[in-house]
Amino acid sequence: MAKVVAMTGNIAAANAMRQINPDVCAAYPITPSTEIMQQFASFVADGEVNTELVAVESEHSAMSACIGAAAAGGRVMTATSAN
Repeated sequence: MAKVVAMTGNIAAANAMRQINPDVCAAYPITPSTEIMQQFASFVADGEVNTELVAVESEHSAMSACIGAAAAGGRVMTATSAN
C-alpha cells in the first residue's frame, strides 16, 4: 500500500524537481516559491541530486542562466522566474 504524506504544494514541486534531477537549477528566492528552492537546495546539499545550483540576483538572471545552460545541452529548471 502506498504511503500517504502530507506536504505543501511547494514541497511537492521540490520533490518533483528531485525526481527530474536537472543538470542546472537557477535559484532566486522570491515569494511565493522560496520554499521550493530551499527544499531543493537541501536535496543538492545532501547529495540526493547531481545538480549545479546557481544562486542568481534576479528573475531575469535566473532565466538567463537557464537559457545558457539549455543552449549548452543541459536539462535545466527554475522555480523562481515568472512567465
